[in-house]
Amino acid sequence: MGITISKKDVIWGYFAQLFSIASGILTLPLILRMLTKEEIGLNYLLITFGSLVSLFDFGFASQFGRNISYIFGGAQSLKREGINVVENVYDINYRLLATMIHTARFVYRRIALIVFVAMFSLGTFYIYKVTNGFVSVKYSLIIWLIFSLSVFFEMYYSYYTALLVGKGMIMESRKAIVYSKIIYVILTFILLYLGFGLMGVVVANLIAPFFNRIISYRYFFTTDLKSKIDSFVISKEEKISLFKTVWHNARKLGLVFIGAYAINKFSLFLAGVYLPLQDIASYGLMIQFVGLISTIAGTLFSINQSRFSALRVSDQKSKLLKEFAYNMNIYYLLFIFGVLFLIFVCPWLLLFIGANVKLPSIMIMCIFSIIVLLEGNHSNFAGFIITKNDIPFVKSSLIAGAAIVIGDYFSLEFTTFGILGLVVVQGISQLVYANWKWPYEVCKEFGISFSAFIKIGMRETLTRLR
Repeated sequence: MGITISKKDVIWGYFAQLFSIASGILTLPLILRMLTKEEIGLNYLLITFGSLVSLFDFGFASQFGRNISYIFGGAQSLKREGINVVENVYDINYRLLATMIHTARFVYRRIALIVFVAMFSLGTFYIYKVTNGFVSVKYSLIIWLIFSLSVFFEMYYSYYTALLVGKGMIMESRKAIVYSKIIYVILTFILLYLGFGLMGVVVANLIAPFFNRIISYRYFFTTDLKSKIDSFVISKEEKISLFKTVWHNARKLGLVFIGAYAINKFSLFLAGVYLPLQDIASYGLMIQFVGLISTIAGTLFSINQSRFSALRVSDQKSKLLKEFAYNMNIYYLLFIFGVLFLIFVCPWLLLFIGANVKLPSIMIMCIFSIIVLLEGNHSNFAGFIITKNDIPFVKSSLIAGAAIVIGDYFSLEFTTFGILGLVVVQGISQLVYANWKWPYEVCKEFGISFSAFIKIGMRETLTRLR
């Protein structure tokens, strides 16, 4: 049994991303108008902290999802590295699938507990410091505790998305996201208008993910599937054995995520110590907008990752190359159009809604957009390499992350460059190696140049448009 990505999957994938942005557009004007500058700055720090806590996942979500794709692609066994190419068509190994699901639950229960402890100890101390003893933002301690609880539950149930995506149920996973976002928007509007401020935002963030979990469960665990996997009694030894298989690459991917966090998120976290909350709000807004553009641009690639994994299993290299090149061509086009909208339209929109925060200068936004485009490009190529169940970029990611952390510290401590310094440090650290290395490795695998890769993507795009 293979995994096929239908037009409905693609449509729902884009719709979910667009709706996520639409929900942000709907709530952002209220947030920017009804929250104080200090609350807006704290809000971005909370988002950054949530990203930091997501590192506790340590690559398990991707690894579980990828291995589930291998199982639904016909794999009868799993390897620590590489994949077992399936030459014949096999039925799904439901015992292996059941073991994988039991192992995922086993892992995420423990991760959630670690998150709970970390948020209520070290996290509380950090928020105490940046809010001047919980004084600069009203009810900041209660806000933090509610936010911590929401992150705990989000981590606890996060493997459900990996199950759906791994099975190729892209449309269903995106529907769950959309429905939970609708709940989030409604709750945020009501609570902000009732005057709850930032507390209202975090309460909405606590409640909405439960709907995602309930819907995801109903989509994945159909009556037929439950009847097939519930018949198996999975021993502790089987779960531990499969955990070791998954952990082998999950730990590598986790280290990569730590490096990626240092590259993309730690600057905002560190800025909380050196810059006023007003500047953090401006920097955070730019990161949010450009991040949304990159997410939309990379939606097609994200949707097709389970498809790429399945094509690897069946050893369909020519088809794999064409589909990946097409995905990347769409990424480039959407990113460029998105950045043009950001630079020429978004500043005017912020003035129109009377926002209490402004975007950085056009120069900074242009430089940052180019940096994120290059990062998104090499990240997608690296993600494509991962579909081979191979993760060769652990060391380079950690080195780049460490370089950015050190560079950000020196920039904030010894210069007055502010936001510009953070942006430049990030760009230089990535340009040295990662920006060119992983596209080069993929092109070398297929024996083509990068320009030939671009041409393949353009041809595939034109063919599909016809």
